[in-house]
Amino acid sequence: MICQRHLLIYFLGFVLSLVVVGLCLGEEPSQFRRACLVGNTSIELESALKKRGFLISKGTLADCALNTPHHAFNLIYYRGRVEQDGDKWNFSGEEIVIGDLVDNLQQANIARFNVILFDLLNDDDDVRKFLRSPLNGLASRGGTNRGGLAVINKSASAEDSLANMLTSWMLDPKTDLRTLFSNSAYVSVEPAEPIVLHGIPASVISPANRLIKGESAGDQWIAPDGMNFIWCPPGKYIMGDTGFIDTQPVAVTIDKGFWISKFELTRFDIARMNIGFSNQSGNDPMHPAGAIRVEMLLEPLHKKIAAPGWSYDLPTEAEWEYAARAGSARSLPSPIDQLGQHANFADLSLFNAREEVHFIFAHQEINDGYAHGFRHIGRYLPNTWGIHDMFGNASELCAGYYTEQIGSVNYHLKTSRDRGIAVLRGGSWCSPVSNLNVAYRTGYNGDETMPYAGARLVIRQGNRMTRTYAELVAEKKAEEEAARANK
Repeated sequence: MICQRHLLIYFLGFVLSLVVVGLCLGEEPSQFRRACLVGNTSIELESALKKRGFLISKGTLADCALNTPHHAFNLIYYRGRVEQDGDKWNFSGEEIVIGDLVDNLQQANIARFNVILFDLLNDDDDVRKFLRSPLNGLASRGGTNRGGLAVINKSASAEDSLANMLTSWMLDPKTDLRTLFSNSAYVSVEPAEPIVLHGIPASVISPANRLIKGESAGDQWIAPDGMNFIWCPPGKYIMGDTGFIDTQPVAVTIDKGFWISKFELTRFDIARMNIGFSNQSGNDPMHPAGAIRVEMLLEPLHKKIAAPGWSYDLPTEAEWEYAARAGSARSLPSPIDQLGQHANFADLSLFNAREEVHFIFAHQEINDGYAHGFRHIGRYLPNTWGIHDMFGNASELCAGYYTEQIGSVNYHLKTSRDRGIAVLRGGSWCSPVSNLNVAYRTGYNGDETMPYAGARLVIRQGNRMTRTYAELVAEKKAEEEAARANK
């Protein structure tokens, strides 16, 4: 075996039309940029990462991807011999070894983009053959191919060439990173979108282990599990719209600010809670989780609350609409001709696909670029507070039960046999434009087969408002027993 350096680069993840990494103007690292360095000897690389606002850790490969914030830029760099945390890698005929490793790193987070770099020492013809084969070791073993790029350096003797190229790219990011490595390496698979470096990194108001009130609308906080939250400050607004019989306008006051999740709950989030959700083949972990049994969701959330006095919950209708409006009085997130940039709904793509049933609702002059079903969270422009997908994609479940008018919330059942009707807000991937109205509301009977229902979370001070069916029945029974005792 001839000893030389192989540079194997895995670019994985869910790529938006542009991957933003960005300039860092301050000295504090951005929680949305993570870099894990294993065996790195380049001081220059570490310095360049810090200047770009990366939060650097130095653990094992197994630790690198854990709790990466949703939609973060996640960089993992490994330098060493053909070993992983002390265990030999057997490449000969064992593509699944690399596949499993990459799959584990992918499944540990749903970063917007994972850049995983293995700077391997030792030559092995089987390694080279595998990396250049059409089998593509980047495929997720869970049945979902995340896409990616496999590269082997053409040079047999260049020392620290990967670290040097990456350092140069971060200091002067004018070249598509894919192109940069393609010029000096054997390329197996290429991502379609350019990978560039620009912009200012987002910051958070406090560390993950300290939940506090936000200071202004749009402040961000990342929970210990990587979920992103946006601060909605106290305020007043007119809730509702005259266009629907059950949404006649009312004045609403939000007495206390609250945190709302930046993205809809994903399959990844639900699977991580271990509440019986199975991420089977075809169920993309970065898609909205779909219809959710609230009874299964709230208890694990209660156990993971970040601070005393705060509660995870579903948003009330008033909270949901307040966050969706984000200070605006408009009914839609944008002019109609620009809706395709803001929401996944029944559009030209759905019409052209002739999807069964739902295509008849499609607007044939607007194209959001996606035909059928849920799309990856965060693909569309956020509102002015930085919240994504409040309109379209998944219709979102709210706390409480449906009432004939907004402004009041029904948390109680009429009888112990009456389950009530929940409320969905925001429209979905199969909704006509009229259902994207910020005030539009529809009933939900809890049918988990509905292909358009989903949810997002809030964190607010005080006790949880949402009641599960079992809790409502127990409360009703207690009320009836108390009434009989008082007779």
